[in-house]
Amino acid sequence: MDRLGKALEKMVDVHSRLDVCGVCGGKLIFRGCGEYVCENCSDLVYDDYGKVRRYVETHKNTTISDTAEATGVSQNAIRMMIRERKIRIGL
Repeated sequence: MDRLGKALEKMVDVHSRLDVCGVCGGKLIFRGCGEYVCENCSDLVYDDYGKVRRYVETHKNTTISDTAEATGVSQNAIRMMIRERKIRIGL
């Protein structure tokens, strides 16, 4: 795979889209803003974007490193979300 293909693959995977429930194995339904709900057991889960978004909303003056540590999302992925203007940190 060439460099462009690898870069595009990383961009698609950066937010860790989810499709199978970790609790019951049911199908996850995307509700928006990185949030998914299981159609079987109603478990609520978040992809990387959802985790970061929720954390930033409740911790207004956070840093990238604090956010990464609290959510388990890499600093690189958080920086990409900032560059894509999906989130704002420190405001």
